[in-house]
Amino acid sequence: MEKQLLNAILALGLTHKEAKAYHALVTKGVMTAENISKLIEVQHPIVYRTLQGLNNKGWIDSTTDRPKKYRAKQPKIAAENAGKGQIVAIEESIELIDKILSPQYDENQEMLRQEIWTIRGQKSVIQKIGEMGNQTKHEVFGKVTGPIDDDTFNEIFMNIPPALSLTVQIMGPPIINIDPKLEKRIQIHRPYFEGKCRAFPMELPSANAKDEFLKNVHGSRFISIHLLFDDKEALWINIPYKNNIVVKEKVWANWIIDPDYIEIVKTEV
Repeated sequence: MEKQLLNAILALGLTHKEAKAYHALVTKGVMTAENISKLIEVQHPIVYRTLQGLNNKGWIDSTTDRPKKYRAKQPKIAAENAGKGQIVAIEESIELIDKILSPQYDENQEMLRQEIWTIRGQKSVIQKIGEMGNQTKHEVFGKVTGPIDDDTFNEIFMNIPPALSLTVQIMGPPIINIDPKLEKRIQIHRPYFEGKCRAFPMELPSANAKDEFLKNVHGSRFISIHLLFDDKEALWINIPYKNNIVVKEKVWANWIIDPDYIEIVKTEV
């Protein structure tokens, strides 16, 4: 069985032995426990427990005669049922955790003793932006301190909830292909860039012109983005580029919740 297929089956709640037994039944057809035991090289007593597990989870059917025969259910149906069962279980777990633990959770638990927290990897940073945005009541202010590509800009700021006021200052070329949903609610300011960067034609810039400019002038670069959430907490994101492509695994951010640091960031932006 291919590793990718095995991982997909395991993700739906089967054990390794159950996955191997189900795969054998799909590819070889109806079999007895003895046949399956020999095929997947699992001892007889263990294969019975494995098949019972598959039956209980709804992946196979069995006869009532002796020796029992086992038949795999249609893969899509079996997988969909398993997935729906997991969704229900996950939703019930989330509801229970929220009900019991949320009333006990202190939003400010020892935060001021931990002035800066570090988040690593673009995926984790994007997730943190969404979390902070969901806890923000009024506004987010951002400052991009260098030439950012359009896709990264959209990905970052689209994760801020649409109900919040969003203003961004860009110290670099304009965003050409801004996401239409983002464009409706964002205010973008670009102070002094035209006068300081003569190498980039600012009259009716195109996406290709911007891309060429970034490749030729700032192909390998390191930029920062400051995000302020209601002036209470900040995220200082650092993005490295190589040949004008973000090195996603090297993206990192500081989550700042100490009031003194917030004041410094506010002054900077």
